[in-house]
Amino acid sequence: MNNILKNFVYSQNSINTYKSCPLKFKYKYLDKINWRKDDIGSREYYESLQMGSEFHLLCERYFSNIPLGINEKNSLKYTKWMDKIKKLLPIISENKDETIYLPEYEIRYNLNGNTITAKYDLVVINNNKIDIWDWKTENKKVDYKNAQNRIQTIVYMYLAKEVIPKLYNIDVNFEDVTMKYYQPEFEDEPVSISYNEEIHNSYNNRIDQYIQMIRNIELHNVKNDNHCKFCEFNKLCNGQEVEYQLLEEENYEY
Repeated sequence: MNNILKNFVYSQNSINTYKSCPLKFKYKYLDKINWRKDDIGSREYYESLQMGSEFHLLCERYFSNIPLGINEKNSLKYTKWMDKIKKLLPIISENKDETIYLPEYEIRYNLNGNTITAKYDLVVINNNKIDIWDWKTENKKVDYKNAQNRIQTIVYMYLAKEVIPKLYNIDVNFEDVTMKYYQPEFEDEPVSISYNEEIHNSYNNRIDQYIQMIRNIELHNVKNDNHCKFCEFNKLCNGQEVEYQLLEEENYEY
């Protein structure tokens, strides 16, 4: 086994990368290749990532009850987005003392000897219920089917049910764990994913299966040709220019 994999910390990003293309996983996580090109074609893509990063920071400040400090650049858009967040999730409420807000919250879990981590944009705990919030500023609209099948959904909901109730000494039913994807650019309401014990058990199996595949070093040179046009390593693998408008932003969560 590759030495890096012996103590590797798995995440939704790394599992999703492997699912997309095992060779891509090898480049990013084993060979440590950080592919970034600074040209006109890529500028809009990286500016979009920066905007997403700024929005995540504003949300973290809001739910930490500290001044937002919105920068002048894109201030109108940020203000509009944050007004939506404040309307959707007002912190000042009758049950404010009972509600716990955990922005940029990271947890780890040991699954069969392998460490998995999840970093949530926001976790809200109230009345023995867990709401997982994820902010999406990508241009592609997220629908229910897409959100339900995301590796991010699988990892985030599974770890939330396994870890958070133990940390906060609360009894949480499977049905009381919900994941919400929110895109301030498109909608006023989030895409909400429900949960139950059957789904939880299936997620356990899927995560374990992906980890076992990743640990099989013989599979790491397998290339998924269908993914190439969505991949930043297209130039490296095929000598073709990267189409940044197709590049997957979800592999670069903040």
